[in-house]
Amino acid sequence: MVLPAKLGKYEIRRELGSGAMGVVYEGWDPGIARRVAIKTVKRDQLDRAEAGEILARFQREAQAAGRLSHPNIVGIYEYGEDDGTAFIAMEFIEGRELKDYFDANERFALPEVGRIMAQLLAALGHAHQNGITHRDIKPANIILLKDGTVKVADFGIARIESSNLTQAGAVLGTPAYMSPEQFMGQTVDGRSDLFSAGVILYQFLTGDKPFTGTLTTIMHKVLKEDPPAPSELNVQVPRPFDALVRQALAKRPEDRFQNAQAFAAAIDMALQKPQQSDDATVIGAEATLAGLPPPVAPAAAPAATPLVAASAARPKVPMLALAGIAAVAVAGGAFMFMKGGATPSDSSAVSSAPTFAAASDSGMLTITAVGYADPSDPRYAQDKGLMAADLREDAHRQLVEKAAALYIEQNSLTQHYGLIQAKLLANSNQFIQTIREEQAPQQGKDGLMSMTAKASVNVRQVQKSLNQMSAEERVDFIRNNGDPKISVAINSKSAESDPAAAAPRSPVAENLLKERIQSFGFRLANDDAGGNADFAVTGEAKFKKLQHTLEASGITIEKFVLTSWTVKCTDKKNSEEIYFNTQIPEKQSWATEDLALRDVGKLVGEEFSKNFFLQHFHQMGQKVALRINGLPDAATSEALLREFTGLRPVLSVALASAGSNARYEADLSGGLGDAVDLVMKGMIAPLNQKLGKTCFGVSARQGNEVTLAFEASCNTPETLGKLDSLPGAGLMTAPQSRREGVIRDPAKLRKISI
Repeated sequence: MVLPAKLGKYEIRRELGSGAMGVVYEGWDPGIARRVAIKTVKRDQLDRAEAGEILARFQREAQAAGRLSHPNIVGIYEYGEDDGTAFIAMEFIEGRELKDYFDANERFALPEVGRIMAQLLAALGHAHQNGITHRDIKPANIILLKDGTVKVADFGIARIESSNLTQAGAVLGTPAYMSPEQFMGQTVDGRSDLFSAGVILYQFLTGDKPFTGTLTTIMHKVLKEDPPAPSELNVQVPRPFDALVRQALAKRPEDRFQNAQAFAAAIDMALQKPQQSDDATVIGAEATLAGLPPPVAPAAAPAATPLVAASAARPKVPMLALAGIAAVAVAGGAFMFMKGGATPSDSSAVSSAPTFAAASDSGMLTITAVGYADPSDPRYAQDKGLMAADLREDAHRQLVEKAAALYIEQNSLTQHYGLIQAKLLANSNQFIQTIREEQAPQQGKDGLMSMTAKASVNVRQVQKSLNQMSAEERVDFIRNNGDPKISVAINSKSAESDPAAAAPRSPVAENLLKERIQSFGFRLANDDAGGNADFAVTGEAKFKKLQHTLEASGITIEKFVLTSWTVKCTDKKNSEEIYFNTQIPEKQSWATEDLALRDVGKLVGEEFSKNFFLQHFHQMGQKVALRINGLPDAATSEALLREFTGLRPVLSVALASAGSNARYEADLSGGLGDAVDLVMKGMIAPLNQKLGKTCFGVSARQGNEVTLAFEASCNTPETLGKLDSLPGAGLMTAPQSRREGVIRDPAKLRKISI
């Protein structure tokens, strides 16, 4: 589709999307040098009998909405017409629709729900006070900016866009979010918007819309049925929200909240009540909204609550106390709460919610990556500097993506790419400490611009962000295998002995814990004190011997009870305490101290999962020497170097010797697995896939040196030409969202979708 050069005074830069009204463009206001979004509707696309009326109403409502001025409303600058096209110029914002979060089943902590709803209702309140009713409040019209600000879009436009542009007599609004009076075609006011806001609140609380099904079914439910109370679908929803939602979704407008301020005040009161009780504490109360910036470097002062809560002042939570947490995810999208009362034998809850100490400054790694940009993107025709900025930004995102690949298995990273892209890659510069080198941009025969960047990346901060994301979003990342060394030291003593006396070691408890650790495939440290270990697990248990004489027989019964214990795990690389527990397990007694210690060993072992250690293990890549024999010439070995540099598992690579028998030195992610597997899966498989045939195969290996043979049948201009004519293998095998983010030409996208 050919872009118009201008609409009114606005220069058109690119198409952003299209809808029932027409096309939405990114524009530029040269008079005051600002970006704008331009929404259009063409007269020739409307029914002739209705065109005049629709465009007149389009103008009236756009001009009315243009009078709104509120920080949570997308501003409207101007209505205009240009050669049969009516348009509205409005504030250009960059953010993510709430619909995207809901569609991805991403969850929100309760304080964040309150914050988002407060800003949404503030926007509605301002509009209603100025005589404007939105009529189509839905997640797609609620935009969350990177700094957490909520923006409500399409005030004054939603009514037109949802009206009879396509067919006469169509009802206004989106069915699942429409009020009863909208379905019945009655006059609506601000209370209809508040009903729609109630639907969104219900979706926040339960993960489900209250009214679902076909259009007819939705209409029946909205008019006749009350949805289940939120606490019935998510038992951790505080009860005050049940009555609040019931009022928000009342069938009659007069039974609902009469204004946005009353609705917001009710939410605020409901939020305060659970905080006054020990019954319901929100998990992630310090967490940011999904998709907002992750942590800044420790030396910088964060502008907002970091994704990884790294405050040294945060009190440690006993891990066995967390064993009593009921973490409930209902209907695929509810936020998570902690609630006491479950039995402490729930080891899965223990391992899934570790307590983290303050982040350290260690864990810097030098990584090299390639960024891409498509020069055919129409935005670059107007702003040449924009392409260089996009190239640099994409390269920085790839640096952090490679850091994430240190800890997450490749398929798992691809599966969760959207979430990682939003929460990590979009804020990549917060993990990059120093840019060491940025090569000049160059255009390849594939038509794309590329730029190689080398930087020091704080991979430990990336790891901590992934850990926090896993806990908050309930994402089950598959971790790369490591080979941590773990020391074990469990002491036991009588509770009645001298407190100053040293507690003797307990081989019974230690051996059971060691057996569990070895079952993970990990090594036990030779030094029990933990001097050569990656992690040190230590514990101390105190017992008391009780005696009771039976009156009938005179027999004296002895039993042992556990009076106290302490268990912790320390990361020996930085002395960070990553696990701590001082709470006594469920009360029970044992006939002998050995039986008691045996059970203690089991209890401690159950609190440590394989994934727990892999979440904290310092993955720093595996060095591999790669020889490739039989290459046509030095130019081919140089082309392969460019290919390897752009691959996700390749942290860095250098060409040690070029020519027909080339030698590369690479640092690869993927855990401490077999070097041949890492090379074949991470380097050669994508390359063979790009070339369309198996051109490289293993011929020999010795330790971490792998030798490949280049197949003679691939030494043809047709096959080797693909190295230059097609985009890099790293981009061609990347997730679809990444390819689409770089390449704008649909034909080119189809060509490289392998």
